[in-house]
Amino acid sequence: MKLNVEGLYVELDNKSIVENANLNVEKGEFVGLIGPNGSGKSTLLKTIYRIYKPAKGIMYIDNKNLNKISVKDMARELGVVGQFNNVAFDIKVQDMVLIGRSPHKSMLEMDTEEDYKITRESLEKVDMLEYANRSFSTLSGGEKQRVLLARALAQKVDLLILDEPTNHLDIKYQLQILKVVKSLGITVVMALHDLNLATAYCDRLYVMHKGKVAASGKPEEVLTKELIKEVYEVDCTIHKEETPIYITFRV
Repeated sequence: MKLNVEGLYVELDNKSIVENANLNVEKGEFVGLIGPNGSGKSTLLKTIYRIYKPAKGIMYIDNKNLNKISVKDMARELGVVGQFNNVAFDIKVQDMVLIGRSPHKSMLEMDTEEDYKITRESLEKVDMLEYANRSFSTLSGGEKQRVLLARALAQKVDLLILDEPTNHLDIKYQLQILKVVKSLGITVVMALHDLNLATAYCDRLYVMHKGKVAASGKPEEVLTKELIKEVYEVDCTIHKEETPIYITFRV
């Protein structure tokens, strides 16, 4: 599934947060959205999955205007895992993942054996199958995030949006989740902080800086010492002899 964002402007509380953002993501690409806190990454993603309404601009998935698609139809094609994982009610892990099947069902339709099969497979992919009967509220932050990824996998979507989902995870599970997502072969747009993880897993990067797209392209083309100094205000060394490139930072 292709994603195209054209001339997107987002304002919150009468303040400009994203200005003239353009994204073009091809089918099957793993695209990273990077930039420091406050650069507009999360706001841009939340606008794509319709938490926020743009002031200007158009968003398309496979040439269909996102704002003209019903919420249920959008959920059949686009899955989301955000930064926060608290819920206001108690629910079993298995039932949380089963929610991912709801876009494919009518309002009163019962869960089928196929739904349970997909749920089990999704939990297994994130190494959480043994927690299926646990209460979601008893899990750690990292465990909850893995369950929410399983829920998105259960949607069987062609486009996955990940808004810094690895923030609360140990490095083992960061790598595991990125490996799982990469193996899906679907279109992925992911905001993340770790530049070395971005170079390792992303086909292309968009760099956000002060609400604008400052650069885009392959990681080895985009991540220069000059750009990192301008955007992140730190010095670094880029080890180009590594594949993928590796970055070390200097204070």
